[in-house]
Amino acid sequence: MSKVLFITEKVSFISEGIVNHLKAQSFEVFTVKPDVTAISNYLKEKEEDTAIDPEVAALLTKESGDADKPAEGGDAQPEGTGVPEKGEDFPRIFILYLQGEENLMIDVLGYIKDMVEDRGIRFFVIGTQEEIDTVIGKSADYVAERYTRPVDLPEFIKRLQKEGEAVDKLKEFKSILIVDDDATALRSMKSLLSAHYKILVANSGINAITILAKNHVDLILLDFEMPVVNGPKVLEMIRSDPNSANIPVMFLTAKGDKRSIMEVLRFKPEKYLLKTMLPKDILDNINEFFMTRH
Repeated sequence: MSKVLFITEKVSFISEGIVNHLKAQSFEVFTVKPDVTAISNYLKEKEEDTAIDPEVAALLTKESGDADKPAEGGDAQPEGTGVPEKGEDFPRIFILYLQGEENLMIDVLGYIKDMVEDRGIRFFVIGTQEEIDTVIGKSADYVAERYTRPVDLPEFIKRLQKEGEAVDKLKEFKSILIVDDDATALRSMKSLLSAHYKILVANSGINAITILAKNHVDLILLDFEMPVVNGPKVLEMIRSDPNSANIPVMFLTAKGDKRSIMEVLRFKPEKYLLKTMLPKDILDNINEFFMTRH
């Protein structure tokens, strides 16, 4: 079931009718006001409702320098885990319904723009042409589509259904192992990708090999610089094992020099992505890989 966040200042007969039509077409719709606090609190609640495995949470909340510190009241947490997300209840479609607003707080639109770029959210706007031009402007490329009232509901719903189907197609049975010794990078990539894929994490090459022995993954995102066993060595180990030799690998690293790139080309990684890329561009590269592969 596709989940929609419907953002509107007030509930009206027309907006309620749109919500009811969406629900009749099996969309799960949640309504919030156009306020950063209201939106962020709602999304935080949805993420807490689908909390991940405690071991994953412990790993992702560690700072890089805390990897060896024992958890309070117990032994040290494991350095990696193969437990994927238990489920994602995060809406991936946002709809802003305008009703006479001449202005909308810049911070709200900035927040939504960040969600589009960082989480791959699809953002739709409904209003009169004047409302849309005034509030959104004519060059907001983070808006997926603008619909002027009165809305052609069958066309609108058909578009949203296609969006939901595209996400479901990408997400179906697709799992990604992220390998990085930087807890901040792990947390950032998990936040970016978990709305679209099942995520497994490892903060060392050795843990990655252990996880691969017990779990099926469809793609590995591999850091270059890691202690003990670096990325190229991990990739060499992956390629030498018949059970993992055919798993696609992309490097995701801060090292963009020619020497580093040439060092791993002989192992034929799918792509060599830089951490300096925009999150949206990283997500687009991964989505494109899965769409062209299947």
